[in-house]
Amino acid sequence: MRPGRTTSSVAGMLAALTLAMLLSSCVRLPETGPVVVSNQQGLTSPVEGPYSDPRRPQAHATPGQIVTGFLNAMTAVPLQTQVARQYLTAAGRARWQPKRGMVVYDDTTLPRGSSTVSVTLRGAQRIDGRSMWRGALAPGTHRTAFPMRLEHGEWRINRAPDALLVPSLWFEQHFATVSVYFFDPLGRILVPELVHVPTGDQFTTALVRALVLGPSRSLTGAIRSYIPPGLASGLTVTLQGGGLADIVMRGPAPAPLSEQSTAGMVTQFAATLAQVPGIATFRLTIAGAPVSDGTGATVFPVGVPARADPSVSRGSALVYALRRGLLVSGQAKGLTKLDGPFGTAVQGIASFAVSLNGVDVAATTPDTLLVGPVQNNGSATTVLEGAGPLLRPAWDFAGRLWDIEAAPGGAIVDVITNGKRHRVRVPGVSGHDVRRFLVSRDGSRLVAVIHGAASDRIVVSRLRYATRGRVVGATRAQRLPWQAGGTARVRDIGWLSPTSIAVLHLLTRDVSEVRDLAIDGSTPASEAVTTPFAGRAKGLATSPVENETSYAVLPGNLLDLAQVDPAVRYSHVRQFTYAG
Repeated sequence: MRPGRTTSSVAGMLAALTLAMLLSSCVRLPETGPVVVSNQQGLTSPVEGPYSDPRRPQAHATPGQIVTGFLNAMTAVPLQTQVARQYLTAAGRARWQPKRGMVVYDDTTLPRGSSTVSVTLRGAQRIDGRSMWRGALAPGTHRTAFPMRLEHGEWRINRAPDALLVPSLWFEQHFATVSVYFFDPLGRILVPELVHVPTGDQFTTALVRALVLGPSRSLTGAIRSYIPPGLASGLTVTLQGGGLADIVMRGPAPAPLSEQSTAGMVTQFAATLAQVPGIATFRLTIAGAPVSDGTGATVFPVGVPARADPSVSRGSALVYALRRGLLVSGQAKGLTKLDGPFGTAVQGIASFAVSLNGVDVAATTPDTLLVGPVQNNGSATTVLEGAGPLLRPAWDFAGRLWDIEAAPGGAIVDVITNGKRHRVRVPGVSGHDVRRFLVSRDGSRLVAVIHGAASDRIVVSRLRYATRGRVVGATRAQRLPWQAGGTARVRDIGWLSPTSIAVLHLLTRDVSEVRDLAIDGSTPASEAVTTPFAGRAKGLATSPVENETSYAVLPGNLLDLAQVDPAVRYSHVRQFTYAG
């Protein structure tokens, strides 16, 4: 990152930081809602690395040494701010509320100045108050000023930015990336949101707090939560014997919850807590009242119910492909012809996608989108005639069919619901030169590859829905950072999980690489999982369902990406894919 310009005033610096970053709620964990472990082993994630007790301010320290000590104090393990506060004046301590943002930086410049000490944060990224990754700091906010004052004969910081500032190496060692689960707007399927929370004894409370805080306003219409608002400040999580998590939420008593709201809330907690080692069951208390479901139960098991699984693991697990222009399906090593309209007659298909239940197939010709049955008698129906070439389509869990027209004026995003076409404006995607796109199975995200003059960009947008499930728009697409070791041209993308994708590109003329990226953009370029292999791969066949094999498609064979070994040889076959 390039250093930002010097901030001329304390107020300006604080305003910029407040707008640019919101603190991960986890910095409050030592002060409110710690996890209490009762004589049970293995109930929480272990702390990665030794405990760290930062040094207190030393007598006669210079202003620069005080600022350096303050930054070091924010790397305490377990995470706490008591020592950091000792570097502040009394007024500074009263003002400092590091709840609005966490900044993760690669390194800093040496402190400069005396009455005001400044440092520049290089490679700075931000995390918001819901523990969600928000990407690079806004321009002009990398340089941070610390006004100093003598207090009782010692230099102290009089005003500090309302944020926790930590180095990226420390962050990677002591924070975990996991999901909290919300619902789609109609409450039919879970939607995971990645959060970044501290490991160790603070892990469970930080994870639960991120869930209870709920989605941000920017995601209105994209996701919803059944957990009543205003309950995060008095949260406690106690881990009892037998793997029971006791979650108490204090605050204003919510209105009586309907059976649907109670079931939705319990499902959100069950899916989120399933990521915590050792937790098998949980119970909830809100404003002093225990939560019970329609059966009267007050203790609930953890886990993701199949009916709401965002990976739609109950969907078709078969591989589909085109062989000599006809649709075939089955296990990768044994594809057989299908007897639907696309399996019995060559129709000039350029690309296709099979619905998640394996019933319907959507196929593109140069300028039309056809839909017909995968099996049995039936004919193909034209559902879209494009203004330009059509990209490979995609289905979501609700049976919505998505496609992008590569029109002369740029991409046009279409969704077909019940045979009716609706145009969706996706800021940052519509009107651009889109070469490939994905829609998540839960219908919450659209990922697009945008062709540029020198390189390709990958962007992610959140899809918005009205109360009845009609698509009404999308958030502005955000860039998903990625770093190509070779050419910066994307040959294909595919889902690896509901919150991660695979990116295929060429390292050299004869060597391909697949790079795994978190969907929130938090994967550091140096930390991405990469799989290089010989050959010019032309596509991917991946699935978000755990344990389904991910393939790279090379001329003449499929490469199992987990084993980096040619698993299947083929001829006269193209576009291998899973349902979706």
